[in-house]
Amino acid sequence: MRLEKSDRRLLLWAGLILVPLIAALAILSSNESDSGIPSSYSAQASGAKAAFLLLQDLGYEVERWEQPPTELPADASKTILVLANPTTPPSAEEKAALQTYLLRGGKILLTGPSARFYVSQADVVPEFVPEPIAKTFEPQLVTALTRGGAIKMSPLAYWKQSSTEVLAHYADASRPIVVSLSVTKGKVIWWAASTPLSNSGISKSGNLDLLLNSLGSAQDNRILWDEYFHSSRRTVMSYWSETPIFFALVQAGLVAVALLLTYSRRNGPIYPPDEQVRLSPLEFVETLGGLYRRAHATRVALEVPYARFRMMAARQLGMKADTPTAELARALRNRLGYKDDNLLDLLQRIEEALSDPGLQESTALELVQELNVHVHQLQLISFEK
Repeated sequence: MRLEKSDRRLLLWAGLILVPLIAALAILSSNESDSGIPSSYSAQASGAKAAFLLLQDLGYEVERWEQPPTELPADASKTILVLANPTTPPSAEEKAALQTYLLRGGKILLTGPSARFYVSQADVVPEFVPEPIAKTFEPQLVTALTRGGAIKMSPLAYWKQSSTEVLAHYADASRPIVVSLSVTKGKVIWWAASTPLSNSGISKSGNLDLLLNSLGSAQDNRILWDEYFHSSRRTVMSYWSETPIFFALVQAGLVAVALLLTYSRRNGPIYPPDEQVRLSPLEFVETLGGLYRRAHATRVALEVPYARFRMMAARQLGMKADTPTAELARALRNRLGYKDDNLLDLLQRIEEALSDPGLQESTALELVQELNVHVHQLQLISFEK
């Protein structure tokens, strides 16, 4: 079937629009943006897949934990829970379960500014303007955590204050950024950021040592790398949002819309185009009003309806058109029984306005509207619906 010239033009324009869109979407779908979450699944710069795989290679018993804290093992004495910058706030029950886990002798490696939402003893202050580039921090004390020497980190928060129960291992001036504290039988190690265990930061001097020193020996320690608080409660929609499927569906939708447009143009109902009636009364009124406005003929716009009113009223009464205003109003009252006492006052105000060289449009409009009310009440004009 041969395509009409107009159809070929339409397909050409559709191709010129759709091809760049599809190319742009393909490029965007191939460039995965950094989520900023240190997930063990993520190979992005801020992810922690490298640290997770390295721990496995080093002989650590490490596994991803995608269950709520209420499912943590009862025997927690040789268990380490890694909460690397958790993003999903815990419920009251989940926070209580984390506290119970510590009371049973569990250990938590917690990073980031949201620590206080997960561990009640955490007393941190967020850094509202973090440094974009990691800085070098020297040890404050010689401890098991500082054996690797200086570390590189871009702190997202600081421990609020030191106490006898809190040991500050690294600090930014007087503000602790790596601390440890005991909670009954358990222990909490807090970092101000997850930089040392991230894919981009683990290779920096001292960072891997800090991670290994925080986790302890590979023997008899079970490491649970939390993904539950990284919103990893996987659904079909969450999986689709992390893959190019969404962009593929958008591309397919654009192609479908183009096909529908070309199909409807050839097979849809045909309607005659709407043509504006050039002789409509409203268009005449708008044209006349525009002429008055451009000519600054405000006085004329009032004078015309006033003269028309006097002519129609005089004709109705059988009087002369130049009858004085007071006599005309009196005749309308006595002979036609018109009881509105405001008519005479209105006519006098109109005559005063016609002699005013500075007559405003708003005043003229108000007077004409009042005059039209009297015309309607006197039935000088037949208003047909």
